[in-house]
Amino acid sequence: MSVESHTWHNTIQIAALSDVGMRRSNNQDHYGVVLSANWDEWRKRGHLFVVADGMGAHAAGELASEIAVDRVGHLYRKYVEKTPPDALVAAVEEANAVINRKGEENSAFHKMGTTCSSLLILPQGAIVAQVGDSRVYRLRGDKLEQLSFDHSMAWEIRAATQGLDAADVYDAIPKNVITRSLGPGPTVEVDLEGPFPLQVGDTFFVCSDGATGPLRNDEIAIILKTLDPSHAVQLMVDLANLRGGPDNITVIVAKITGEAITQDPTRTEPLIMEEARPANPPPRQKLRNPPWTIWALLLLFGFATAALVYLDRPFEALISGLAAFAAFVFGAVYMYSAPPTDEEPIKATPKRRLGRGPYEETFCNTTENVARNLAATVVELREASETNHWKLDWDRVNQLRSQAQLELAAGDYFNATRLFLICIGAMMAQIRMQSKKKNPLEDESKVDLI
Repeated sequence: MSVESHTWHNTIQIAALSDVGMRRSNNQDHYGVVLSANWDEWRKRGHLFVVADGMGAHAAGELASEIAVDRVGHLYRKYVEKTPPDALVAAVEEANAVINRKGEENSAFHKMGTTCSSLLILPQGAIVAQVGDSRVYRLRGDKLEQLSFDHSMAWEIRAATQGLDAADVYDAIPKNVITRSLGPGPTVEVDLEGPFPLQVGDTFFVCSDGATGPLRNDEIAIILKTLDPSHAVQLMVDLANLRGGPDNITVIVAKITGEAITQDPTRTEPLIMEEARPANPPPRQKLRNPPWTIWALLLLFGFATAALVYLDRPFEALISGLAAFAAFVFGAVYMYSAPPTDEEPIKATPKRRLGRGPYEETFCNTTENVARNLAATVVELREASETNHWKLDWDRVNQLRSQAQLELAAGDYFNATRLFLICIGAMMAQIRMQSKKKNPLEDESKVDLI
């Protein structure tokens, strides 16, 4: 699939790409880019970007993610009577209901699900609606921030045990077990984050875990910092595939390039959530049912602890017991942490944000070591091309490589890194056309930027 690219009124550059990866037979990811038709519409509804990563046997996951993207994009524009954050939440909730009904009506789609990460860019800033473990980032200057919270067992337990010495427990938790998705249940809880005020140069990144699994945050930061959106999305897909491409890969990059979008007069207007409420209602605390995976892990670690004690393996039994305790603690915290059912309207402004993001920060370091490792990657790709008898435009490759080497020798590591990345992208563009989806570095597919 080729890169989808847009520029809106010289104020924002957008690029998106989805790839099946190296190990899957079909692509269960979908994405949506919904841009406003004009300035007036943008001030009212903004630009919407959605990534969904489907889960389920056969075509179920693919259908779930397709429904999520289509319904969220359509319904968000349809709910004109709601404020943008309310409309986005309502759209995600309705998409969940549609997916759930489809799953209940057809046994082949039973319990199908999908993640759904949505980014809304408004005059007041960026709003994130999150369900699952796909992600939304923002690169500002040299700092990459993860704006979304992963609804995974690992992240949930880490949050529940924050401040406790539970590193061993956290490391033992599978990273791919998610606690929240669209589809399995008739209702879903949607996290809202933001608004995050806009600046010229801000680069937003929405992606499935097929990108964040093979790529580290510092690598993502370097690519977003050094390349334009179109080259960035293609290179991230290429690098994920070079490292084995174990999952579908979907990436969207949106870069703010014009002051007109950051200095709009309406940027100080509040975003009011859930406006209509009775006067002075008595707040009521409600309990939430923890995800079924919590109880499954509690039973699993409980049985494992008993078995390890019986086998006289005290150290392993201690680790397993701690994991069972962490699952119990998380379940209890989750049950009693729901907000009151009746509360005052939430007014989100640039100075008063929804959610607790950003959740992680990573700095972009374009050092000499980064550039030299990229140079080694160029050599590896060249050797792979010669071994497989692929015909590349070596004049172009050598020109880029020579320019990069000159910048490296001059100590300009940023430009050296940028040119080496472009060189790798140019080589991969030609290799893709000849390799028939073969990984050019199949025997050593752990290409590192750092």
